[in-house]
Amino acid sequence: MRAARHSGVSHVFFDTVRFLRSGTYHWDFQDRCGRLSTGAVTIDLPDPEVTGIYARLVDIIDNLDSRERAAASARFTVLTEILATVDTLVVNRPGVDMSNWSKTYHLNLLSRCGFTVPQSLLTNDEEEARAFLEAVPSAVFKGASGEKTIASAFEPDQMRELRLLSRSPVLFQERVRGADVRTHLVGARHFSERIDSEGVNYQYCRGAKAFTPVRVPPDIVEKCLAYQAMSGLTFIGFDFMVRDNGHHTVLEANPMPGYDGYDRRLGLRISRALLNLLQGREKP
Repeated sequence: MRAARHSGVSHVFFDTVRFLRSGTYHWDFQDRCGRLSTGAVTIDLPDPEVTGIYARLVDIIDNLDSRERAAASARFTVLTEILATVDTLVVNRPGVDMSNWSKTYHLNLLSRCGFTVPQSLLTNDEEEARAFLEAVPSAVFKGASGEKTIASAFEPDQMRELRLLSRSPVLFQERVRGADVRTHLVGARHFSERIDSEGVNYQYCRGAKAFTPVRVPPDIVEKCLAYQAMSGLTFIGFDFMVRDNGHHTVLEANPMPGYDGYDRRLGLRISRALLNLLQGREKP
């Protein structure tokens, strides 16, 4: 929104939270046309003046009381279906790539595109986990789903806690040492930043961090584009670990990346690329 204002790009903010609470809609699912309204803002779709939609849905249903929940759930379902089917560019359409919710399957898809992926084990079996941890020099572990999770180093004295696995599966991975690199792919354009830190997860590391714009090698860009073609996503955030010899290991591809911090450090270049895409100035 800030980049749109600075660039003089005509835009409308559609408050999805307000829509879920009290919005109205009419939608013809056969002809894929209709109207959405928050009360303050009304949008007809498709509309030749609406060249693109940036959609980052927020699900507030669990925070509502029982009286509001059913209506909000219906609005959320309709809004998701509209964004998935409307004949307008949507970045990104809901449900296009859900593989990130199944970590090992997601890594398998990335490997099919030629990426190097870390050795990984998703399990709730103590003996399987123990065998994996004894086979790798060092490891990290994190949650198994697509929810926001924090990777932590696995320490030897945590072996005794493996008995708790029967209550919840955990993703174990070999620890790849090196610098973090985040690459944002916007259509065919890519923007990368290297992050040097001492922690397993730089986002939660309290020590010193260094952020440096970089260009990833052409072969990595080609693999990113291959994943984009396979997934159907227009906007993707790839997380890499890069060794001192320059070898890239991909950790995941985020299907709707939070990018504001990287964008600010890059002078809003990512947002401007998104705006060009949404205005039809560049091919998705």
